[in-house]
Amino acid sequence: MDHIFINTCSITKKADIESIGLIRRLHKKYPNAHIIVSGCANLKDVSTLNHVTILDNQQKETHLENLNCAYTHQILDKFSHTNRFLLKVQSGCTAFCTYCTVPYKRPYLWSLPIDTAVDTVNKAVSDGYKEVIITGVNLNQYTPGFSNIVEALLTKTKIPLISFGSIPVNCIDNQFISLYSGSLVKGNSPTSSRGEGLRLSSFLHIPLQSGSDKILKLMHRSYNTQEIKQVFLKLQSFKAQKQLTFGTDIIVGFPGETETDFQQTYDLCQNIGFTKIHVFKYSPRPGTTARQLFLESQKISKDIVKLRSQKLRQITFQTTPPFHQIPDTENSPLVLEI
Repeated sequence: MDHIFINTCSITKKADIESIGLIRRLHKKYPNAHIIVSGCANLKDVSTLNHVTILDNQQKETHLENLNCAYTHQILDKFSHTNRFLLKVQSGCTAFCTYCTVPYKRPYLWSLPIDTAVDTVNKAVSDGYKEVIITGVNLNQYTPGFSNIVEALLTKTKIPLISFGSIPVNCIDNQFISLYSGSLVKGNSPTSSRGEGLRLSSFLHIPLQSGSDKILKLMHRSYNTQEIKQVFLKLQSFKAQKQLTFGTDIIVGFPGETETDFQQTYDLCQNIGFTKIHVFKYSPRPGTTARQLFLESQKISKDIVKLRSQKLRQITFQTTPPFHQIPDTENSPLVLEI
C-alpha cells in the first residue's frame, strides 16, 4: 500500500479550504493509498474517509525522531535543485495575535540549538549547497537569539549566502544590523543582483501587518509604527551600499480599520519603498479574538477591501523592482518622516 503524508495549513480560510480539497483529490485519485494528515487545518470533514489517519501536531512531532532538523542529503526539498537549504530553527508560537490561529494549534515552543545549526549547515555546504534559508514559525521566540544564530553561521560556517524566510521587525536589533556593516558579511558568494560578494541576503522580508498604531494594538502586535520607522532608518545606510530591498505582509480590512487607518498603512509602505508586498484580505479565523470583534463591529464591505488591496499592491510599481531585477546602480536612499 502506498503512503501519502499531507501537512496542512490553516493560517487563512483559503488555506484551510485548499488543504481539505487536496486531501479529497488525493483520496479520490489514490483510493487504496494510506493518507496520513497532520497540521493546523480543521480535519473534521475528512476524518471518516477510508484509509485516512489524522495526527494532531503534537502526535506528529512525537513520531518525528529528529525534530532537531538533522541534515541528510538523502531527503530533498523543493529548494534542493537550486542548491538552497531550508533550515528550520524554531517552531510554535504563544504570541496570540488576535487574528491568528497558530497559538491555538501549535502553542509548544521549540528552538534548534546553535551548535546543531552550525553542524547542519556545514554538512549542507560539504554536500554542495550554496545558500541557507533560515525559517521559523515565530523567530521572535527563538530562544538562543536570532542575531546570535546569524552571527554563528557567518563565523563558523562557509556557507556563501544566508537568506531568510521572513524576519519579525523585533528581531532586527543593533547586533543584526551591525552584521551588515562588518567584514563577516563579505565572502565568496556567487556574484548576482543580490549583491556582489555578500554573505547576507540583500532582500529582507519584514512582515508589518499594518501601519496604524490603533490596528496594531487591536492585532496585539508587539511593536508600534515609531519602532517600525526606527528599524528602517537604521537599515537606511545599507539600502544603497548593499542594494538592500524590502518586502512585507499587510492585512487589509481588519475589524475596525477606517480609511484613516488604511491611509496610515499606505503612507508607511510607500515611504519605506517596499519592492514586494503580500497583501492579505482579513480572514476571520475560528476561536480568535479578532473574529468576535469582526462579528460585533460594522463589517467593511468587500468592495472597499478589494480597492484597498489593489492600492497597496500598486505601491511596488511606484518604487524599485524586485531584487532580481535591480540594475547595477545605487538605489535612492530611504526617507522616513519621524
